[in-house]
Amino acid sequence: MSVDLYALVDVTEGRRDYYVVPGDELRAGVRERHDEFMASVGGVRPRNPDSRHAAIYPVNLEAWRSRWSLFEDVARPLIGDSAS
Repeated sequence: MSVDLYALVDVTEGRRDYYVVPGDELRAGVRERHDEFMASVGGVRPRNPDSRHAAIYPVNLEAWRSRWSLFEDVARPLIGDSAS
């Protein structure tokens, strides 16, 4: 995928916590947790072997809580960019 940033919102129990996560880091974290889970169950999902579901929990995102400044980093034009 080519998504640079994801903005995720935790709305659990009336909360409104925001997480701004770099796309590559989000994907790598999901892949790592998925691989760990699959290894823990012998490589086959116990209830639905065909499922590709992967959960993302707030504890997995804590490092990116309210990291709005990441949008500024992405919005800055590259040095030498014709738009700058």
